[in-house]
Amino acid sequence: MNNSPKLSLAVVITTLLACGDAPPAETDADPASDAPIGTVTITQPATGSQVMGGNVTVSLQVAGFPIVPAGDMTSGSGHHHLYLDADLTGVGEPVPTVPGSIIHMGDGSSEFTFEGVAPGEHRLIAVVADGIHIPLQPWVVDTVTFTVN
Repeated sequence: MNNSPKLSLAVVITTLLACGDAPPAETDADPASDAPIGTVTITQPATGSQVMGGNVTVSLQVAGFPIVPAGDMTSGSGHHHLYLDADLTGVGEPVPTVPGSIIHMGDGSSEFTFEGVAPGEHRLIAVVADGIHIPLQPWVVDTVTFTVN
């Protein structure tokens, strides 16, 4: 005796009843696509810190991806850019160079010293961009504020 047609029909009916009126699953949405590939952290100076003198050494740390020199277009990698008291450029726009304010760390380094920073409160933003200086999307960014005495 062959019960396979009855069994198959029972499975189909049970599956349809279990689905009820639930909305169809979205197949084009990928929740992970909006997540950054990793993180960048400004480890020095720390938020709220007091920096003595006009030289401010910035140290950066990343997790989740490699830092490579500018020009390297390896997927899932990038290099550092620093914005000192400057606003970020628009999405999809290359990071400009502004001496003393917007710095490209295209050699793959993770440390830079700003010289002659004026006394007062300052904002520092670290941004990771691809080989042609376009910020990674979603943004991989960190911000701190500090005071130079």
